[in-house]
Amino acid sequence: MDLVIAYGREILGGLSTTLSLFLISLVIGFVLAAAMAFVQIRFPGLVSKSVWNLMFCIRGVPMLLVLYVIYYGLPLLPIVRETFLWSVFSSPFWCTIICLAIVEMAFTSEIIRGAYLQTPKEQIEAARSLGLNGFQTFRVAIVPAMIRNGFAAYTTEVILLCKTTALAFTVTVMDVMGFANEIRSRTLDVYEPLLITGFIYLCITITTRLVLSWIFSLISASGSARAEAL
Repeated sequence: MDLVIAYGREILGGLSTTLSLFLISLVIGFVLAAAMAFVQIRFPGLVSKSVWNLMFCIRGVPMLLVLYVIYYGLPLLPIVRETFLWSVFSSPFWCTIICLAIVEMAFTSEIIRGAYLQTPKEQIEAARSLGLNGFQTFRVAIVPAMIRNGFAAYTTEVILLCKTTALAFTVTVMDVMGFANEIRSRTLDVYEPLLITGFIYLCITITTRLVLSWIFSLISASGSARAEAL
């Protein structure tokens, strides 16, 4: 028992890094995804198809490969080594953030686009018939429908992002998995550090699910109140 407690305390030393990887890449990835979804919706045709193909290519490549290309490949380019970009791409932490954000962008953009396309046209027409302008229609009719349509898929994607932060240890980032791997290599104990790590990730995913559900309920209640007011 004392050994498990000692391992747990050591592994928790990487919790702040794991949470930082998760939250920073989640925010950056969502902003980029919203921009990519907007481009696909707003500019149909060649532009939309080109962006969709790019997102599909990113989704079709293993995340570990993307991480290796960013961490081991890009720093070899002169434009990276000889410019301010070197301060970013020489950091394993920020290379991991970039990788996670890019992959998150590719998956979340499709979720946002799909949620928008599933919004009933009758709902949009009803909002316009009430005299609402474009922004009011988007805020009152489209956004709540998009949240309902995409909540389950986005929650799954966020949880997957949380778990894939464990790949960071492959590029020497000392997160939760990094500390567990270091203990395993040093002591040759396999089960204890890995089980502790699994429990930590499970706690993070459960907390993430509860927080997202709480945010969803707040947004839904706020949207209903605005709709009634109008």
